[in-house]
Amino acid sequence: MSLRPTTEGSRRGFLGLALAASAGFAALPRAAWALQAAGRPAAASKKLFVWKSLHAKAWAAIGQGGNTLVVTDAGKTLLIDTKMPVFGAILRREAESTVGKLTMVLNTHHHADHTGGNHAFTKDLPLLSHKKAEPRIAGQIDRYIAGIKSAVGDMTKAQPAERELVADDFKKLHDRMADLHVKDFAPTQTFEDGHELSVGGLKLKLHHFGAGHTDNDAVVHAPSLNLIHTGDLLFHKTYPYIDRAGGATTVGWRASLRKIIELCDDKTIIVPGHGEVCSKAALSEQIEYFDRMCEFVAKQIKDGKSREDVANMNPEPYDTYNNAWIRPITLRGIYEELSEKK
Repeated sequence: MSLRPTTEGSRRGFLGLALAASAGFAALPRAAWALQAAGRPAAASKKLFVWKSLHAKAWAAIGQGGNTLVVTDAGKTLLIDTKMPVFGAILRREAESTVGKLTMVLNTHHHADHTGGNHAFTKDLPLLSHKKAEPRIAGQIDRYIAGIKSAVGDMTKAQPAERELVADDFKKLHDRMADLHVKDFAPTQTFEDGHELSVGGLKLKLHHFGAGHTDNDAVVHAPSLNLIHTGDLLFHKTYPYIDRAGGATTVGWRASLRKIIELCDDKTIIVPGHGEVCSKAALSEQIEYFDRMCEFVAKQIKDGKSREDVANMNPEPYDTYNNAWIRPITLRGIYEELSEKK
């Protein structure tokens, strides 16, 4: 499928804020301001993100919203997922200081913690997404703006060294909120059910296996690097966010995970949408999570429990997963999906 121009039209950091904002929740968790995922003092590195080298041609910035992957070869560099709106300019600056000038950007799906930073890239770089992500991105400009306002407000709770890292960028973005429009976030090119993308001499395969976490999930596979970015089809050791309004289906989600497993061997490096870099075993663990939770929720429905009864439960062995605020959303989503099948 060829690319087509479009019309304009964790426990850490801001994860809770980002995901909640992407779903349109009114009550947002407060930002934690734990800016260094490795636990280092924020002022020590002078970088907001911890950049992990995965390969001579690939780096990842984990946390503070959806995980970002950067791949580079022969003077061409692709950045995958742009985190929340307030982090766009910071992410671009740090990515380019780490790997060199960017030449292309890609979103794995429409959620605001993966697309919010798009505004820092769209003026001079092509930005790709699945075709179904385009209208969803265009329809959430108010969420991007709300995310900016919330994050700037939460900055007052940061330690001085932490504020130093972000204050100027936050203020500049806050001051130009009125000038932000759909075109600043929207993809400039789209693909549908598969595409091969060149980054220098690297060949990347873009897969869309149908509705899963959303109806527009893209999986990015770099076969020569044995590296995959799953987008939010994988939440590693954290509760998976079920966005039913965005097309989520646990049946399709598990089917997509099985398709990703087919791309892997035991040495494949997996960059999940959330959580630490992992191996293909994490994909099977995600499938098992849904299998067991669907079985659990089905039993609760049979026993006459209400949706909110189930949402307030904390079933083992997943009771210590990260980002507990997502758990009720996960359980409600499974409850609603199973109830529809009756």
